Amino acid sequence: MSCSNTVTVSQGNSFACTFTWTPGDAGPADLLTTTLSSTFIDRDGAAYPLTVTTANDGLSFTVVYPGDTSNWALGTGRWDIKFYFSSTSITRSEIFRVHVIDSVTV
Repeated sequence: MSCSNTVTVSQGNSFACTFTWTPGDAGPADLLTTTLSSTFIDRDGAAYPLTVTTANDGLSFTVVYPGDTSNWALGTGRWDIKFYFSSTSITRSEIFRVHVIDSVTV
């Protein structure tokens, strides 16, 4: 998986990202038997669980916050995606910084 590790979102917007899984030399060929979970923690420390849905072919997944971001504190928060390739142990984790900015639309 390759992506930027920084995301900017306007407070009050929706939040969703789609990722493509590129199998490497180690790890699974797809994510069909992998459990994924994700959480955003805002600057004030409030945690927001995100919904992760894996595509039918196991080669991509989408992460969505089911509400809007109006309660997310302004500033830089952190977001992670956890991969459980087997059992209940986290096998891999991707970490991102999320800049929550105030909306400029009036």
